[in-house]
Amino acid sequence: MHAIALAPRSGAESWIAAVEATVDGRVVDITATRSGRIDRLLVAEGEPVRKAARLIELDHAVSGSLPVRVAIHAPTSGRVLKRHLMPGEWASFGQPILTLVEDDDVWVLARFGAGDFERLCIGQSAVVGSGGRLLAAMVSALGPGDLTAVLDFVLRPVALPPGIDASVLVIAS
Repeated sequence: MHAIALAPRSGAESWIAAVEATVDGRVVDITATRSGRIDRLLVAEGEPVRKAARLIELDHAVSGSLPVRVAIHAPTSGRVLKRHLMPGEWASFGQPILTLVEDDDVWVLARFGAGDFERLCIGQSAVVGSGGRLLAAMVSALGPGDLTAVLDFVLRPVALPPGIDASVLVIAS
């Protein structure tokens, strides 16, 4: 989706379009606390989870003894972004099994042209297009060294995965 497609036909000159933008966020890898076979994954991709929720059951086998069931819990609340392994697969100690985005805490990093960047200020309203959705946002930080702005979403939680492209239009003041 191109940013200019988001702008209204009349008054389009009152919008400041980003050259490029990406959704970013805090991601947490849930790793195997011991080596073993994954017996159960208790969450699906896209599912919200609470801190300390049981996510994974792993069968840990020590040579010469019966397997011990090990439960792996969520270190934080958030949403499951990706399942790296499936039940029946072997997980080595420290290997990522799931990835969470922490508390659906995502934002947008947007780069602007030099002339447009000079027109930006913290607190300006914006529209972000990503994942087939249009979302209200606000400029929350400016990085003059690399002509970037950080935009926070007005309404939370936002279930967008970090790493996807976005289009950004900031309303000129």
